[in-house]
Amino acid sequence: MHAILQKLDEAYPDVVCALDHENPFQLLISTILSAQCTDVRVNQVTKTLYVKYPTPKDFAYADPKDLEQDIRPTGFFRNKTKSIMGASKKIVEEFGGEVPARWNSF
Repeated sequence: MHAILQKLDEAYPDVVCALDHENPFQLLISTILSAQCTDVRVNQVTKTLYVKYPTPKDFAYADPKDLEQDIRPTGFFRNKTKSIMGASKKIVEEFGGEVPARWNSF
């Protein structure tokens, strides 16, 4: 895995993630929201979303109807709400509120 990542870094040295995020959890949420949506729109939505829901616990136990309305501009908001809440609950309940460092832990 390390060798693959090293080769990707060499091939694409100046790549920057277009999704605004401050931590791995926000990147996870932004990635879920990005399905069938532009990065620009996701960044517009998350500007206020991460203020309203600052932690995985806030997302995990949010009112689904409220979260649906908050992410509605990204499209497919009902399915995305289920995905966000499900991932957040797993992170809270099984990983102590922190996104696992290894991808295969999830």
